[in-house]
Amino acid sequence: MIKFENIIKRFGDRTILKGISFEVAEGEILFILGTSGTGKSVLLKNIVGLLRPDEGKIWIDGEEVSRISEDRYFPIRKKCGMVFQHPALFDSLSVFENVAFGLRRLEDLEEAEIKERVTRCLGLVNLVGVEDKLPAEISYGMQKRVSLARTVAVGPRILLFDEPTTGLDPVTTNAVNRLIFDLSRKLKTTSLVVSHDMHCALEIADRIIVLDQGNIVAQGTPAELKKSSVPLVKDFLSEALEA
Repeated sequence: MIKFENIIKRFGDRTILKGISFEVAEGEILFILGTSGTGKSVLLKNIVGLLRPDEGKIWIDGEEVSRISEDRYFPIRKKCGMVFQHPALFDSLSVFENVAFGLRRLEDLEEAEIKERVTRCLGLVNLVGVEDKLPAEISYGMQKRVSLARTVAVGPRILLFDEPTTGLDPVTTNAVNRLIFDLSRKLKTTSLVVSHDMHCALEIADRIIVLDQGNIVAQGTPAELKKSSVPLVKDFLSEALEA
């Protein structure tokens, strides 16, 4: 469904991605792990066209997208939903209006259909009875879930998570990870999760890729990664076992 073929991305004289190649199967939950600054988030931005590769090709649903125009990229972006590190909710809008925002902009729906979709998506992330509250009136963890509900409301086939558990306590982190897993399975989406948390990856990933200095240094199932002899992977595993 998604294929990276020898992707190189530079910023000035720095090469961030150094010939990255991998594939993501439809319905798969793929974790992309690595230390800060190693190019994890750059990968996601190349999928949705916020960045374009300097060399190499990206395939989505059989279409090579790395060189297409902005107009042709629009339907590709509609297939994708991106959840950022921070909730990025509109402070002046209620929870309901935050979740409805994309529906009003991207789809031609009657108000009753919007209400049904918003209610259903808030239910998916276990939020009931907060529709009329402002973001400041709910916890940070709940704001994260509202952000996730807003993302899935427009029906993306690909979910992209950029450090979704940053700033969360361990209990809320586990809850968000479980939501990622449950939503991916219930909605049959393909999910890519950028993270530095090996413990989370071992819990819910179908497959894990580990980046170091712009290169893939290890990839495989959680069971396969547990047997890795790569130093960085062993460091991540050690931290996961201590968590």
